[in-house]
Amino acid sequence: MSNEKLVCPICGEPTRVYMGNARKDRLCGKHADMLKAGELVHCDQCDGWDGPGVKCKCKIITKESTKETTSDLMCIICGEPSNGKHFCLKCYKQYSKKVLYIQVKKCNEFTKLDAEYESDFTCEDGHLVKSPYEKIIDDYLYREGIKHAYEKKIDIDETHDITPDFFIPEYNGIKNIYVEFWGYGEENVEYTRRKEYKTNLYPTLVAKENISVVYLNKKDVETDNFKKKIKYAKQGEIKE
Repeated sequence: MSNEKLVCPICGEPTRVYMGNARKDRLCGKHADMLKAGELVHCDQCDGWDGPGVKCKCKIITKESTKETTSDLMCIICGEPSNGKHFCLKCYKQYSKKVLYIQVKKCNEFTKLDAEYESDFTCEDGHLVKSPYEKIIDDYLYREGIKHAYEKKIDIDETHDITPDFFIPEYNGIKNIYVEFWGYGEENVEYTRRKEYKTNLYPTLVAKENISVVYLNKKDVETDNFKKKIKYAKQGEIKE
């Protein structure tokens, strides 16, 4: 690299040199620090930089091109034309006062989660759960002083992990209790797929790790039967 090129491509200041070696990206000290802090991003498409005070060519668009792009936007809930907005008028009126949970699959693909996900439920211990039934379970665990985590992702091996609704490290002498609340019916395809994944994996996990698993449903919660199921969970067994 010649000395003529040893200037920052963003501001033109001298490139940072360490122990006689210049940075390959030619960034100056200021912008090198911003890159390290995650404030600056290199754009692979236009080979530019994007961050505070600087925009890559991909981000620099005219008002006219903005109009052409936004006019093609579709409602991310129902997929209908939305006049350049993220939501059509119908979906906006339906969900504007609710907390809506959306699963992002790709940059341009979204899936709205189920009806009971449309509102959030804050538990007494601060956990944010997805249904009133889960709130009842969480509040009970908190009041009883039972240490627990909500939707804690647990790695099983290099290719598998599992996220139980509730994880109890220890209770009544039983360790590693995984609590699953089945709140939806088979008509929910995506939820059924996740449920099958868990129920197929748990027997192997129980045999291998000697964990305890408790399955709960709406009736269990409505009748307070869930308290007994958790209290009398057995090591190395699945309680349905």
